[in-house]
Amino acid sequence: MITKPKTSPTISCHDLTYHVGGKEGRDILINLSFTAKGGEIIGICGPNGAGKSTFLKALGGLIRPQQGQIMINGQPLTQIKTRSLARELSFLPQDTQVPFDFPSRDIVLMGRHPYAANLAAWSAADLAIVDRCMDAAECRAEADQLVTTLSGGERQRVMIARLLAQDTPIVLLDEMTANQDIRHASLLLDLAQRLAASGKLVIMVLHDLRAAARACSRVCLMHHGQIVADGEPVDVLHEGHIEFVYGIPVKTFINPFGEWDFDISRHDEDAQL
Repeated sequence: MITKPKTSPTISCHDLTYHVGGKEGRDILINLSFTAKGGEIIGICGPNGAGKSTFLKALGGLIRPQQGQIMINGQPLTQIKTRSLARELSFLPQDTQVPFDFPSRDIVLMGRHPYAANLAAWSAADLAIVDRCMDAAECRAEADQLVTTLSGGERQRVMIARLLAQDTPIVLLDEMTANQDIRHASLLLDLAQRLAASGKLVIMVLHDLRAAARACSRVCLMHHGQIVADGEPVDVLHEGHIEFVYGIPVKTFINPFGEWDFDISRHDEDAQL
């Protein structure tokens, strides 16, 4: 289910710092600032340990940074009540494990909780929304299966259907395509683009640079807890940035399909190993 937001959503943060481990620990986010608005689909990219998932969790209110402020539609995140926030922002975690044996349809129905007056009696409209969302995520065939019996990719699509059922103006996705085959990965990226085209704000963590270049209107490249480049994919994902952040030389080019692409550079001595 994709509906157009009543007003264009915005999210911003200023000087976010998130520290773990006490005095002997480390900063995961360092003085990070960011602004985004409805209609954008933003890819958060970078190597392992760059702070991507931590940043997304901070934007979603799942963790509270020690420094800085996050604003949702001009209002401090810390001042928004949980139920109200659930109508404005939805979050797909990287880990979609579910510890209880619920049918998949019941999991998707949980996305309607922020709008429900009585959780014991779902309306016909809610049930219809759930079916449409499961169709969109291609998991309706698993509707009556226990979610704990599904494969990782199937379970992830059920959680995406739940997110669609929540129907929020701001959508945060952590590694949405990680457990998907190439067909479903393409389907879900197209779905994210449709959400942004409707006026929603979509921010997603991606490791796949090709997918980020194809699907996103904007890419933020993270390194050691900071955004080191932010802009259109072809501007951010150039050879110098990639080598600096990932520590590996690459060659970027436009492939025969007219899409941004890259190849890992190989030195002659490496080829002889």
